[in-house]
Amino acid sequence: MLILNHPLITPLNLVFAKEKEKIQNSLPNDFLILTNRDSTKLLHLAKYCQDNHLSFSAIPTNTTEALLLINLNVRFLLTNNLEFAKHLQKLAETYLFDAKILLCITQEKQIDSVAEHGIDGVIFAKL
Repeated sequence: MLILNHPLITPLNLVFAKEKEKIQNSLPNDFLILTNRDSTKLLHLAKYCQDNHLSFSAIPTNTTEALLLINLNVRFLLTNNLEFAKHLQKLAETYLFDAKILLCITQEKQIDSVAEHGIDGVIFAKL
């Protein structure tokens, strides 16, 4: 199980990007998270990242969006909804996604529960 951004583990520099300019200004070691709630814009940002060989994560709002992001080489799919994370995890196992499913958490005590549901990992972050 991946545990990202925990206080005891080297912290990530989370960069939330809703626009291309934010992506262009990010550094290679930033943990880039695409957050645009407009599905079309989010997918265009993902395509921009793919075209420019940038590692990125994204927060999908539905299954179709998640599947399109997978095909655009997203590295991590993030959500703060446990039921959606379980749904994505089942898809990941069925279709052998290269991307990992991460549940966003804020408290260490949530790790056990997430592990029991077989989710790939957690990230300490507020969405």
